[in-house]
Amino acid sequence: MTTEIKKRETTIDPWSDLDRAFGEMQDHFFDAFGLQPFGFSGENSPTVFRAARTDITDRGSSYRIVAEVPGIPKEKLDIRVRGSSVEIRGEHAEDVERKDDEWVHRERSYAGYYRALELPEPVVATEAKAKVENGLLELELPKRHPKPTEDEVKVPVP
Repeated sequence: MTTEIKKRETTIDPWSDLDRAFGEMQDHFFDAFGLQPFGFSGENSPTVFRAARTDITDRGSSYRIVAEVPGIPKEKLDIRVRGSSVEIRGEHAEDVERKDDEWVHRERSYAGYYRALELPEPVVATEAKAKVENGLLELELPKRHPKPTEDEVKVPVP
């Protein structure tokens, strides 16, 4: 008895393998620097935004949130707490111009930040404390034990 084996034809497409490898490399690059692809602007120039790092610690009687807010002054931060949700936003725009006899130098920059967080349980928004130092926002939110209310409170940054 003879067994016949049919040879299957396969086409090798080096371009699809290269595209897949490049895509994986790009994903690793974005992850390493905390970046996320966001879309396109202008003539096919990719735009990325920085995914801000945030740590949330349960301290038993309170939650501590530490968030990176580099380049955003504390006066430009807007922190709002309602029930168990926390919203942190901020932006900073700068337009600098230097003139000399022969030239003009102008630079514009913009830093924007938005983060919405949902905590496991409600907090006492009126007792929240915030401080900013060296581009880090530290937010202390006491837990609400008796019963939660859904009133929104704006948290000042001193």
